[in-house]
Formats: sequence, structure tokens, C-alpha cells
Amino acid sequence: MYFKKYLPVVLGLIVVGCNSSSDSPATPLDPTEPVDPPVIVDPPVEPEPSPNEPSFGLPEGVLAVPSISCDEVFSSTSALADAVSKEMAAGTTLCLADGEYSGDLQISFGGAGTAEQPIKIAAQNPGKAILKGGEVAINMGGTYTQLQGLVFEEVRYGSNLIATRFGTNDLCHNCRISEIAIIDAKADDDYGILLHLYGKNVWLDHSIVSGKTVKNPMISFNRWVDDSWDEATKLAELAQGIVVYNNYIANRTPADNKMYAGSSDNDYEAIRTGLSFTHHYPGNSFIVRNVFERIQGEAEVISNKGSNNVIAYNTIRNSYGSLTNRHGNSNAIEHNFIIGEDYPLAGGIRIADDGHSVVNNYIEGARYQNTSHHGGIVLLGYDGAGDGDNGYQQVENVHIANNTIVDSVNSLNIDGGSKPQQPKQVYLANNLVDMAIGPVITQAERGMLPDSTVVGNIFHGQAFSDDDAVPLGTGGIEFVSANLSKGADSLYRPTDSSPDLMAVSDYSKGDFADVSLDMDGQTRSATTTVGADQPLSSTVNLSPLSFADVGPSSYQLSKPKATMLEADIANPAFDDGLTGWTNNGAQQAEESASFSRKSSAKVTANSSLSQSIALSANTPYVLSAFVKGSYQLALGNLASKSGVVTGDKYQWVSTEFNSGSNTEATLSLSLPDTVTTSTELVDGNLGEFRSNSGSSDAWVQHEDSSGGLGDVGSSGDTAFSDSGSASSGSARIRFKSSESNHDFTATPGLSQTVANIPLNTDLQLSMYYCDNKGDNSLSTLHYGVKDSTGATIAQAFAHVKDLDDAPQGDIKSCFKQVSLGFDSANYSSIEVFAFMQIDTASYTDAQIYAHEQFTDDELEVRIDEFALTYAAAPSGESEAFFDDIRLMSRED
Repeated sequence: MYFKKYLPVVLGLIVVGCNSSSDSPATPLDPTEPVDPPVIVDPPVEPEPSPNEPSFGLPEGVLAVPSISCDEVFSSTSALADAVSKEMAAGTTLCLADGEYSGDLQISFGGAGTAEQPIKIAAQNPGKAILKGGEVAINMGGTYTQLQGLVFEEVRYGSNLIATRFGTNDLCHNCRISEIAIIDAKADDDYGILLHLYGKNVWLDHSIVSGKTVKNPMISFNRWVDDSWDEATKLAELAQGIVVYNNYIANRTPADNKMYAGSSDNDYEAIRTGLSFTHHYPGNSFIVRNVFERIQGEAEVISNKGSNNVIAYNTIRNSYGSLTNRHGNSNAIEHNFIIGEDYPLAGGIRIADDGHSVVNNYIEGARYQNTSHHGGIVLLGYDGAGDGDNGYQQVENVHIANNTIVDSVNSLNIDGGSKPQQPKQVYLANNLVDMAIGPVITQAERGMLPDSTVVGNIFHGQAFSDDDAVPLGTGGIEFVSANLSKGADSLYRPTDSSPDLMAVSDYSKGDFADVSLDMDGQTRSATTTVGADQPLSSTVNLSPLSFADVGPSSYQLSKPKATMLEADIANPAFDDGLTGWTNNGAQQAEESASFSRKSSAKVTANSSLSQSIALSANTPYVLSAFVKGSYQLALGNLASKSGVVTGDKYQWVSTEFNSGSNTEATLSLSLPDTVTTSTELVDGNLGEFRSNSGSSDAWVQHEDSSGGLGDVGSSGDTAFSDSGSASSGSARIRFKSSESNHDFTATPGLSQTVANIPLNTDLQLSMYYCDNKGDNSLSTLHYGVKDSTGATIAQAFAHVKDLDDAPQGDIKSCFKQVSLGFDSANYSSIEVFAFMQIDTASYTDAQIYAHEQFTDDELEVRIDEFALTYAAAPSGESEAFFDDIRLMSRED
């Protein structure tokens, strides 16, 4: 197992130059006019890293950039291309003169360089040789081959812009790419990799990589092997010892001109460290001290698929998804700052496989609600996958200690993904969760992690757990607020009003090391505190990074312009009450009814909030918010989104539009002109049905288990917490495996007669349906409405395979909403029904009796949260809640 060692080093920044040359550049730079983006060369203004930063085991040479001493300087890209070869002499440095170049640069260069005499292609002065618009394909090979100081702006590229190999079994070893900038490069196809890193001990450092829309990662560690190769050849071909250090990696936009990436988008990461089928081979690589900003292409910012890697001291801002250990064992994921900045699909850290150290990470603002795979820290379940399989390996022997998770949804997901087996043998110690949105612990229905050590954790949020299987009072977890507050650095830290946060210092942790530092890089005292931060007076050596803290040392570019931009909304999350909004009778929501940071807005009948928003003309936008109740979110006549969100949980909603000729519009939050109004349907959440052990005066049960017609009873499983009910629950419909005389053509279920239906009105019947049998389930839900004679007015059928994108339950995500609209016509009384229907058309009775769905778990589904509603003018009791208002544009 790999464990990092902290080796404090002095990180000095070196300002470098190169030999002058009499050759003239293609287009000389006017020293009085900066290029676009502007370049500042003398002096560099990058803040110097703390001299006491831990090195996280990095090779010392990567900490400072190399000097440049040009042997020859070329004034055209074609002349440079003619001069390079695959067999250049050790110590050769060929430079491109200062200037802008629009021609192509397609070169393969390298040779037998050495550590003392590398082979190098470089800018004459780093940052001043700028390639714009041409076709670029750079292949580096041999040993100790380097590329330094070039700027690639809006260049075109094919499958790779820069690759560190000449071909299979001809890789670049001990090679380096330093102080380059790749800004808004344009792919020739709908795929392509900006930096394809092959070979051993390849470094990418002090660089800027910004802008990408097409498939494939921005940066990929190549770990592809051919099954026909012998083991020695496979090992020789694998990228290992890769270092990605001190880079700005940003602006990974959604594909296909989308505003937000979809849940099915894949292969749009910032960095991928390998492939599923080689993940078990050691990577021995480092992703350290980088900034990831606006990585919004898919649900993984970093996709680690290798073993023995260190992912440490990175800052992730305003990005979609998570830092993900998708495969690979014995990885160190430590000291990372993940700050969501209210991005509505922000994640935290996701873990699969074994042997990891997940320590001292600070996670703020995870917002990705509608998935079981995301949250603050997510431990994924196990599906039986082995080494080299594209599945989910067993989470075990993992040390999760002294992390801080604040203002996040699904803060600690202990059994993510609804896999067959849960994680086990986890050392969960001294973690701090505060201001959690919803339950702190989610996916808890199978109980706390088996064979695990749980000690010293202090958690607090709107609820403790989403299931009684992990109840309040669970050992090793104290449910009390730490009263964290933002410090001068905008990080949530303990305050004078915090309770005793003393950590448990002596606990079982297997072979893992004690946590010796905190998130600030300070040495913890013998009696330390829980969470990532121990309040100490010593020098802060680590802190969240920004663009100015990373990238080139000997020159500085202006920060690349983002493609996805947030419009300026005053006080969009209501952290300052209702300041900045024109208030027409609205209120600040009570803390118990708020979404995040104890501050949301509440509007009722005849009240609203509004403010004027500046727009860019002829630009695509998306307006979004977290809402509950009967809401309307509008931007003048350009966009409107309205609906109803029932229950206690906020839901993220969005609507897209184009601004046209408009440069200003009024953003308004209000009730809609019409709101969803409930009929007299009784016990729709089945709480009374559950508390009465499966009987009800309102619901009619269609069953006869002993007669072979199925069984209808109650279940403790529920889609939502049923506030106001004596018990939360649902209806369970099944054919018992203990019975042997079933009539599988029978349709057991529930029905209810509902009176006082408004005439000639569009009504909506909805319910939540849970079927855990998957896409091949033998069960279908038949639901609808009948008149008083039993004639069907409207009906529909739902199968679980078609419900992946349906709204899901808050407590149990297997519950998916189904609905049916119809006209009440002249019916003042109707009967709603929901029946389970077995696929007897495809299977004989004998096949059903023998089917594993019957023999293992019975034929069984659940239904919950019936609603029969219609649109009407808001009543005096109607209300809506809003938070995290966001208006985002796309400006490619």
C-alpha cells in the first residue's frame, strides 16, 4: 500500500530568460501593446508559494521551472519544424522567437536526452511566442525531452494536441511540459485530447489549460494495453510516475452547446488517470497544487482510475460533479479544497475500491441532489467487480478522517449507488459536518458500515439520517452544531461559540498513519480537534488557490475568459436577508424552512421579490433556482418556470432562453397565477394506512393472498418523510413466494373513491412507484381513474425501465413519480386506482414460479404519495420558497 510522506521543501520561484538571437520574429511584439490575452513578463506577479508547503512526496525538481538557453532561435513555425527530429542531440534547445504565428506546427521531436542535458523546444521568452489559429500536433519522444513557454491560442488539433510518444512502445520517459498555455483550442472532430501523457515520469507543470467542449478528457494519462501483450510489455507501456503540478485547468464546458451537462454525459473530465481495465496497476502519480475552475462537462472533475496515486492540495471551484476515485486502490486524497460556489450540480469526493486515505479535505457547497452517487463524501457500494473490471470494486480498508463538509446535500453518503453490497471496514474518524442540507447521512437503509471504526465525528444538519437503520445516537457520532462561521479567508471555521470539538486521538486505523497536519498545513497538536481545521496560531502553509497562485512562473497571462458565465444577481442566495431585492411583501424564510445557510426567501399570495438584471444581447441563458411550494420564477417576458414542489425538500428547477435584442430584464419571484390544488383524496401519503398496519377507511385493497389473487399490505419504506402523519410508509403489493396457488393474471392493488371533483377541469393523478427488480422486472404498474360505474376514464402503464429520469423520492430513491392527466368532464366523483400487473404474455405460470424474481424476493412493488390535483388561483395559504437563484449565459 502506498502512503505519502510529507517532505517540507522550499518552493522558490525562478524567473528565467534565454539567450538572445538575431533572428526576427514573424510578427514582432510591440512592447507598448499587449497581445490578447495580455502578457506580463517582467517582473512576474505570481504570488510565491509558502516555503513551508508540504511536498506530498513530489519529486523536488518539479517545484521550480527550468531555465532556457537557446541554441538557435527560429522566426517561423515551418523553420522550427524543419529543424527538429526524433534524434536530436542531448542538450539541444531550439526556440521560437517572440511573436504571433498563424501557421501550423506539426512536429515530432526528441532523442536521447539526459537529466543534465535535456532536449528542448521552447519559447525564446516564455509567454511571448504565441501560436494562433493554425493546426498543432506535437509529439514528444525519447528521454528527457521538454516543451516550455509556448502559448497556444485558439489553435486547431486532431486526436491529440500534445502527446508524449512517437508510437506504441516508443514512449517519452522523464519528459516535461512546463509553462505552456492552451487556451480555447478547437478540435477538428467531436473528440480529442489536449494533453495525452504517455510514458514514465512525465511532468506537466506551471501551465494553463483552458477551454474544451468535445469528448475525451482535457488531460489523459494513457494506460491502454493490448490483451495480447505479455506482462512485461504491458508494464512498459503504462503511464506511471506522472506529475500534474501547479496548473490552472479550467472552462470544461458542457458538450453539444448545452447549458448544463446531463447525467448521461461521460468522457468529459478535466483529468483521467487511466482506464478501468488497468486501474489495478500502480500509477505512482501526482495531481498536486492545481486549480480546477468551471469544470462543468460531466459528473467527474478528476476521474482517478489508477492505484498508488496522490491527489492532494488541489482547489476545485464552481464545477459540476466530484473528485472521483472511480477505480484503483491505495490512493491518497488529501488536503483538497472543494468549493461549490452555489453551482447547482457541484459535488465533493466519491470513493470506490480499497486502501485509500481521505484526510483533511474541505468540502463546501455540494449541491448535486438527484443522484445516489454524489454528495459531500460518497462511499460507493460493491457490485462484485474485480480488478480490471468496469464495475464498482469493494470499498474497504479506507481511512476517512478529519474532513470538513459544510452547507452540502448528501453530506455523508455511506452506501452510494444502490449496489448489491455495502462498503465495509471503514475508519470513519473525527470528521466534521455542519449546516447539512437535509439528512447528514444518506443511503443508510442497510445500516452503518460493517466491520468499521466510527469515532469522534461531530455532525449537524436539518436531519441526522435518512433511515432509522442508522438512528440518532449511533456510536461515534455526536449530533450537535459546531457553530462554524466564515473566517477572513471565507472558509468555515470553528468560532468562540463552538462546542468542545476535541478529537479522539487513539483509535483503530489499521496501517494508516496518524493525521499530523490540518488543512492549513499546520502541525496538529497532540490534542487536536475534529474536522479539517485545528485553530492554531502558527503560519498557514496551505490555503485555497486561485488563478493568480498557479501557472507559469516567468510570465503571466490574463485569466482566460470563461464560456459559461454567471450574470450579476444581487444577493442571489439571500445570505443578506432580502437586501438587493425590491420587496413587495415577501419575507425571509424561517431557518427551519430554508434550503442552505439558514437563509431563503418566502413569498405568499400578493407578494413578490424582483430586481433588474443586465443581459448580453443574442445570448443563450439558463435561469435556475432551488424551490419548494407553488413557485414562479420569471425573467420579464423572456423566461418563466412555475410548478409545485411538495414535501420538505427543495428541488432544483431551470429554464433556458435566448436574450434576443434585450439587454435588461426584471427577475421576479412569486406565486404563479394558478397553483396546484389538491382534491379530497384521503391519506395520499399512506401514513394512516401504515399506522393501521395496512388497513384504511379510505383505501380499498384488491387482494386475496390465500385465494391466489395477491397481497396488499403496508411497508415502512417511503418516498418522503410524511410530516403530520402518525407513521411514514407506503403500500406493498406482492405475490408471496410462500404461496403456490397464484393466479398471475390477477391485479392486486389499491383504489379510492374521491368526491367533490371540480367539473370540466384538467386533473392530474400522480403517485410514486418503487420496483427494485430493474429493467427486466416482470411487474408493470397499471394506474388510472374510473367513473362510478367502473368504466375507465383514463389509464396508463409504467415500467421501471422507463423511469430513470423521473422525479424520485427523497427518502427512498427507488420511488419514481408517474402521472396521468385527464379531463373531469361531468364526473363529480371518481375512483383512482393503482394495480400491479405481471407479464403473463411473455412467461408461463411455471416460468414465473421458477423465476428468481419470485423465488428470491417475491414479486413485489410499492406505491406511495398519491395526489389528485388541479390548477386554481392561489389561496391565502399558498406559499413558495426560493434559494440560490442563478442566471448563467453561454458565450462561446
